[in-house]
Amino acid sequence: MRTSIAARANLDLIEENYRRWRQNPEAVDSGWSAFFEGFELGNLPQRNGAAAAAAPRVGVREGPLQTRVDGLVYAYRTLGHTIARVNPLSEKRPENPLLTLRELGFGEKDLDLRVSSKFFLDNREMALREMIARLEKIYAESIGAEFMHIQNTRIRNWVLHRLESRPDKRHTPRAVQIALLRALLEAESFEVFLHSRYVGQKRFSLQGAEALMVILDTILHKCPGAGVEEICMGMSHRGRLNVLANFLKKSLRVIFTEFSENYVPDLVAGDADVKYHLGYRTIRKLSSGAQVEIRLSANPSHLEAVDPVVEGTARARQRIRGDTEHRRKVLPLLLHGDAAFAGQGIVAETLNMSQLHGYGTGGTVHIVVNNQIGFTTLPEDARSSSSHACR
Repeated sequence: MRTSIAARANLDLIEENYRRWRQNPEAVDSGWSAFFEGFELGNLPQRNGAAAAAAPRVGVREGPLQTRVDGLVYAYRTLGHTIARVNPLSEKRPENPLLTLRELGFGEKDLDLRVSSKFFLDNREMALREMIARLEKIYAESIGAEFMHIQNTRIRNWVLHRLESRPDKRHTPRAVQIALLRALLEAESFEVFLHSRYVGQKRFSLQGAEALMVILDTILHKCPGAGVEEICMGMSHRGRLNVLANFLKKSLRVIFTEFSENYVPDLVAGDADVKYHLGYRTIRKLSSGAQVEIRLSANPSHLEAVDPVVEGTARARQRIRGDTEHRRKVLPLLLHGDAAFAGQGIVAETLNMSQLHGYGTGGTVHIVVNNQIGFTTLPEDARSSSSHACR
């Protein structure tokens, strides 16, 4: 005989946990917390697309005001990244019908209501329009964060706190601003020179994505403070020459020599696009006096094939440095192209192995570079996933 889980005892348990969660989300198990967060969001009228299609759109204003306000906060945390202005070439912000006022149970006349949520900014009271503006600034400006799927409550709350406690204006010392500007100018000048000096040569330009050099420099300068002594890198062709020249500081004379048509290296057959296959090792000396060793792995023309090689190299280097417990001294750093990251199965396979005891490296930094087109394919024609987040 089939029995329903909705027995009286189970209902009492659910009610008790729900009451505790409403008072303090951290007072219940992460599974219960995720369930109740989804329940609060799903309890908003017309949230379910199937129900919206099957029934006339009536009663969107039903439900307690506080429930709708809490649901609004949860909706922006969950979906805000889908309307973030992460594409500098787009003329307008992306739209998501699930984040409209009407869909969230509000109207224009509600924008001046004084509201608060115990789940946002310590229950601080503000106008509804101010709350929406704050949520958009945090989750839907030039940075989008997709993190509410994380099941570990401690990690999810850490990310949430980091996002929502960011200052409105971040002060960057003038010396740092100048250094970052110099990195951008050097990257751009390098590409312009290659384009004018080696016309028609394959060079897999970084133009349009020079900010990659700022990201790499920022990571590098944060390494000593985090206890990182070495970076193991892997990347395909896009921007590789620029990374070699301006991040690993490989000699420009050597790089330009490798562009010569009669250059045939001893260890690699042929002289086709071999300059994009070569690896490099260097030690960067920072202004603080610290030193960081950087290893860029050689890479064939199979794009993401280098990913597991870098992870294995990093794990070996951690063992050599006697860091097999915390695995903090060696940082794996993988650079991906948008289309290859989404389309090549070896990426998912490498990610799936990251938590296995025999393969873990303590965490990897992944940087996905999107040059707006995957070889000959536009983003909208490249995948059927629900989000084009790799930008």
